Amino acid sequence: MIQQTPGKIFVADQRGLVESSEFRCYSTFNFKAYVHKHKEPFENLYVVNEETLGGGRHLEYTAEQASYILLLPVIGELVATTTAGSATVGVEQLQLLTVPANTTVQLTNPYETELVTFLQLWVKAERPIEQVGSQVFAFQLSAVENQLIPIVPGSEAGLTLPFAVHIGRFAGRQEVVYRLENQASFFAFVLAGAFEVQGRLLHEKDGLALWDTEEVEVEALSNNALLVVVELQKQLMTPHASLA
Repeated sequence: MIQQTPGKIFVADQRGLVESSEFRCYSTFNFKAYVHKHKEPFENLYVVNEETLGGGRHLEYTAEQASYILLLPVIGELVATTTAGSATVGVEQLQLLTVPANTTVQLTNPYETELVTFLQLWVKAERPIEQVGSQVFAFQLSAVENQLIPIVPGSEAGLTLPFAVHIGRFAGRQEVVYRLENQASFFAFVLAGAFEVQGRLLHEKDGLALWDTEEVEVEALSNNALLVVVELQKQLMTPHASLA
């Protein structure tokens, strides 16, 4: 029997939407002009955006507080430019940017005519960040069948991060138990398919926040179902974060 765990579902159809002929952004949480009283950030995770960018176009975002920015391309490649330089990240890769407060990041579609789609996640840093850092993590979806594997571990190359990121692709009715460490909290985003997560039904592009639990039961309800999980370390959190 699944233990009842406190949580909140962020339904895909209720996300904020900003779009033009060159750009489209779905925001799970409050973001810039999109403000809703029920879409507050989940602890230190304060941006979860699914974005599509037209050929040759670019965007600029400024992080007003020290943050970790995660870029996960879903279709095509993306070029991220900061004061530390530029890096290209593609499908089956995740880029981690560590940025001080008031850092501007430019995101560019390198294709002339093709669209790119990517997931963008921002986690507030509890401590000041002195300089911009960038690291690209590679993974293979063929190696994550029916399991959740770490893309960004909580500790990497001597750096202790206040979060970890896992990803997994599942066949229908496949199950896994995700165990959290050190009283961490759990956020899941469905990139494709449908899941039942700790007794909650999630459809494509839904998000789920859970807390006060040591483990989470995950069952895929469709084939090629794709799930991204962010584990947030509780002892490094503060209750509020915002992005102007």
